[in-house]
Amino acid sequence: MVHSREQDRLDSMPPEQAFFNNTYYQILYVEPSQKKNQRITTSILAKTKGKDSNNGQTSNNNTHPQSFDQFILDEKTINNLKIYPIREKEQENQLSSYLPSPGVIFPKGFVDSLSNKDLQNKLGNFYVPMRTLLHSRKLSQLIAKTWWSYLEAKNTDLWNKFINSEWDDINSDILDGLIAREIFLYGGANPPDNPDPEDPKIYSHLNPNETTSEQVRFLILPSSRAWQGISLSLLLAGQAYYKKGDKYHQISQPIFSTGEITIQYSLEVDWNRFDGDIKEIIISPERPWIAYQVAIPYPPIPADADPEKIRKWAYAKEEYLEEDPEEEPNFPFYKKQGNEYLIDVEYFRPPYPYIPLTCS
Repeated sequence: MVHSREQDRLDSMPPEQAFFNNTYYQILYVEPSQKKNQRITTSILAKTKGKDSNNGQTSNNNTHPQSFDQFILDEKTINNLKIYPIREKEQENQLSSYLPSPGVIFPKGFVDSLSNKDLQNKLGNFYVPMRTLLHSRKLSQLIAKTWWSYLEAKNTDLWNKFINSEWDDINSDILDGLIAREIFLYGGANPPDNPDPEDPKIYSHLNPNETTSEQVRFLILPSSRAWQGISLSLLLAGQAYYKKGDKYHQISQPIFSTGEITIQYSLEVDWNRFDGDIKEIIISPERPWIAYQVAIPYPPIPADADPEKIRKWAYAKEEYLEEDPEEEPNFPFYKKQGNEYLIDVEYFRPPYPYIPLTCS
């Protein structure tokens, strides 16, 4: 969650500012660790959405480009993000096109079912509850993916490849799950290995007399209560990546939005429970700004857990279309009557008792 002065700036920000080149964002960059007993190294990259013509600086870092519009995505990530909207003139292969993250999105048919009449009534009564339930489902499925990836890797030579930093030899679906598992195990309670931005001024306090939009930042700041769990927050907002060759691969698609992780939620992991917890907290003595502390469960995998059942839940689709194979329709989220969406849901929680329930 942002510092209260930063919150004031975001409150007064025009909506289109989020898409300006000079607005700052963060991603979590993950790479194999060279340290003993540590499997991943995490770095926070804080850069502008696009190249800022107002500051002619060039990056001193030879590893990463100056701005997120120069971060090119790999083909698998582009395919995974097909359903996520991007603005006109933005390129689907640029990381910047997906900033700010929208979080979970509803299919057009469902949105249309909310919008055909009594729009305000439907939005007020159904949109937020349905989004909350979809958050819960997606979090539970991500946990299941990390479990399944770990069980698959441990039964083959992939686990040794992972701990020996031979990532190029691991299927990206399994590698994504293994990296996400490390973030759940360690990134929910510890700051990243390399937290400092290239330009230290990015995290400096804003000038209270500054009225221009040049300093707007969609960032989790070191002064924020959410900083300890920033790795988890960025993972769940779809803002966590590693490199495949010279391109960037997204570890997990968005669940929370950028606004939710920077303004609304502070995330942590609880390793001793199967259900999540959420509570209101006051985050600033200067301004009674209420936010939400979310504890996401990540218990040990039960000894009798069935990997095939875990996989089915992890990869279950929210809805099944006519072109889907007959054997695939397991655990849909949306309830439909023919092709019409009903304002109701089916599976928002796991169908098996040992997979954690979550909260959002």
